[in-house]
Amino acid sequence: MMIAIEGELTRRGIPFHRDGNRLRCFPHVVNIACQAFIEEVKKNPFGTYDEATSPHSWQVGTSESHGCTVRSIVSVCRASGQRRQDLRKVIAEGNSSGRWAGKLPDGGDKLPLYQLLRDCETRWSSTFLMIERLLLLYPAIQAFIIDREESELERCHLTKDELNVLRDIHQVLEIPHSAQEALSAERMPTLSMALPVYELLIQKWTVLASQTIPELSHHINVALQKLQNYVREARKTRIYALAMIVNPDMKFEWMQQYWEPQDVANARKWILEAMTKFRTAEREAGKKQHPALND
Repeated sequence: MMIAIEGELTRRGIPFHRDGNRLRCFPHVVNIACQAFIEEVKKNPFGTYDEATSPHSWQVGTSESHGCTVRSIVSVCRASGQRRQDLRKVIAEGNSSGRWAGKLPDGGDKLPLYQLLRDCETRWSSTFLMIERLLLLYPAIQAFIIDREESELERCHLTKDELNVLRDIHQVLEIPHSAQEALSAERMPTLSMALPVYELLIQKWTVLASQTIPELSHHINVALQKLQNYVREARKTRIYALAMIVNPDMKFEWMQQYWEPQDVANARKWILEAMTKFRTAEREAGKKQHPALND
């Protein structure tokens, strides 16, 4: 497609380079990286560990607490309008009686009157939101299961270890979700922020893998590899560099801090070429508008 666009614009006398102007969709790139992480957790839950070397909590947690189990809990609790109403009733009664005191991570004693969310497997952010909502409402879900005493609901209990693993997975997905929300909320053009946000995402995931959640390092590194491949290609695309340089809050400062010297040199070359072409075209246009000045 980029070749066709280049050909058509060239035919019309508009300068355009198929590689230099190629933009990669930020949400699409993040989706690829996050889906790689989620799929690796499903396929290889122990990562570089095995049953002999893995921490006990990790063995118990990863065996159950991936998306399928979360989806099962959500499906069962949302199976009918009556169950959805009953869960809401449990939340409301718990808020009135103080049942949630000491059970909420924020130290509060009330839960919002929310419903559980279903996800779409092709949209990683919906999986993140599904997990986030389940963790938020889990005290009420637990009470709902106990109060109803139904065999179908009994399998929906999560152990403490399983909940901890689910919180770890949530923590990994929360970083790209926040980055994507921040860029989407901007009203101004955000192309100049794309690469810096990619780099920030890489930094935070690297810290999680090496320091915070080493048990998930293998899975995070799978996602990091996808992201780094796209960033490597994006650095070769001059339009990203030009967008950052013309941003008065960035110019060359960010590049000099995070890019290799050769990449920065390429960016300087690109902006000089772009400005030279612009000034040349501007002079030529002026000559055509005021031909008498050329005599």
